Amino acid sequence: MKLPAANEDVSLETIKKICDFYCLHDLWKKIEKDPPAQGFVSDGCTMWPDITGGKNIYRACFLHDLKYWAGYPGEDVERLVADAELMIDVARIRGSTKMAELMFHGVRVGGTDKLRQSFSWGFGRIL
Repeated sequence: MKLPAANEDVSLETIKKICDFYCLHDLWKKIEKDPPAQGFVSDGCTMWPDITGGKNIYRACFLHDLKYWAGYPGEDVERLVADAELMIDVARIRGSTKMAELMFHGVRVGGTDKLRQSFSWGFGRIL
């Protein structure tokens, strides 16, 4: 499935299609039940290049952003799962764990909802 480009507004209809395609059914139920107040826009791999070592990791980052956008402040387990899934996706795409592990540690430190940034957990709800 072709994902929307970085910095493109993504409609709820498109988000539903993405969730269906990637089997993110629980995520869609959460969004459908209580859509975040802020519209969804992914910046791709925040503070990382989307293409690295000749491999495009944008898809992994886009899906991670979607999970972060829909999160609720204080959902520590859900955030950990989203971060671990990012790490696994990046490792699979790149065929290596080094950068994936580094990205995991970066999002664990920098993605907390307590920072209230445009890339923080729950950014669709807290900004």
